[in-house]
Amino acid sequence: MKKLSFILILLVCATVAFAQKGKLTQATSYFTSGKLDKAKELVDEAIAHEACVNYDKAYFVKGQIYQAIFESPVADYKKLDPNALDKAWEAYQKVIELDVKKKYGKKLETQYRNLVIDYTNQAVDRYNKEDFKGALIAFKRVLEIENSPVMTLEQPAKTDTAVIFNTAVAAQKAGDFPEAEKYYKETLKLNYEPARAYAMLANVLKEQGKEEEAITYLHKGYELFPDNSYMLVELINYYLNSGESEKAEVYLDAAIKQDPNNASFYRAKGTLYEKTKQQDKAKEMFEKTLELDPKDFYSQIMLSNFKLEEVNAYAEKVNNIVDVNEYNKEIENVYKSYELLIPDFEKCLDLKPGDINAMQVLKALYYKLRNRDSQYLKKYEEMQAKLTEMK
Repeated sequence: MKKLSFILILLVCATVAFAQKGKLTQATSYFTSGKLDKAKELVDEAIAHEACVNYDKAYFVKGQIYQAIFESPVADYKKLDPNALDKAWEAYQKVIELDVKKKYGKKLETQYRNLVIDYTNQAVDRYNKEDFKGALIAFKRVLEIENSPVMTLEQPAKTDTAVIFNTAVAAQKAGDFPEAEKYYKETLKLNYEPARAYAMLANVLKEQGKEEEAITYLHKGYELFPDNSYMLVELINYYLNSGESEKAEVYLDAAIKQDPNNASFYRAKGTLYEKTKQQDKAKEMFEKTLELDPKDFYSQIMLSNFKLEEVNAYAEKVNNIVDVNEYNKEIENVYKSYELLIPDFEKCLDLKPGDINAMQVLKALYYKLRNRDSQYLKKYEEMQAKLTEMK
C-alpha cells in the first residue's frame, strides 16, 4: 500500500510538472503570435512553480517574452512591466547558470545582440529625459553585454568606443565623477574623441579636487589639438575661474585668432578686462561683441553701466560746484546725459525683458527726469507698478 501511495505521489508530481511545462509551451505560442499579455501571464505562473524553478528553458522563454514587452510599440504591452528589460536580462543570466549542457549559447547570443540595441535605446531615452543616473546604468549594461562570454562565442568582443565615451558623459552629468574619470581615461586610451575627452576629463578631475591633474590634462590636450575650439574654451574658463587673468588672456587671444567672428570670445575678454579694472579695453571688447552679436545682453548691460558710472561721476562733480550760474549751466548737461542713457537701458530690457537691474536703473532715471517731461513721470509710475508686481 505504501509503495502504491509513493507511485501515486510520483505520478501526481509528474502530472503537475508536465502541466507547468505545458504552460511554457502555450506561453511560447502566445509570444510567437504577439499576444504578450497572455504570454506573460502564463510564463509567470509556470516559472513560479517548483517544477520550473530550475528549468533553463523556462527562464529563456521568460527572457524572450519580457524583452518583447520592452521592444513592443504597443503602449498597453509596454505597461505590463516598466522593468521588463532588466527582468529579461536577469532571466538570461539564470539561463546561463542552469544551462550546464550549453544548449543555449547560440540562442542567447541572438538575444544578447538585441539587448545591446535595447539598452542603448533605453540609455539614450533616459539621457534625453535628463535621467542621467538611469542612462549611466543602461550604458554600463551595454558594455557588460558586449563583453559577455555569450557575445564572444564566434569572435572576440569589439570595443564599443562610442558607448564608453557616452558612459563617461552620462556619469559626469549624473555627478558620479569617479566613474566619469574612469571612462574618460578609457576613452583616451582608445583615442576616441580625444580633444573633447581631454577637456571633459579635466572637468571631472577638477570636480574631485584634483586640480594639478586637471590642468595637466588640459595642457596636454591643447598641445595635441591646438586648433580645437572646445579645448581652448575649457582652458580659458579654467584660468578665468582661477583668477589667472594673464594666462586667460593668452588663450583668449589664441581663440580669437582661430575664430575672429566668435562674439563669445570678445565678451569673455571684455569681462576679463572689467575684472582687472581696464575699463577702456573692456568697452572695446563689449562693443566688438555687439558688433558681431547685437542681441548680446551681457555686453549691452555692461556698456550701459559704464555710461551710467560716467554720468553719475559727472553729476557728483557738478553737485560740488559752488558758483550758481556755473552749476545751473552744468546741471542741464547732467539731465541731458541722464536722458541719453535711457535708450541704452531700454534696449537692455528689449534683449532681456524683466531684468531687475535694468528696470531699477530706468525707474531711477525716469524719476530724475519726471519734472522735465510728463512722459517720464508716466514711465516712472508704470515701472514702479511693474516692479511692485514682481516682488
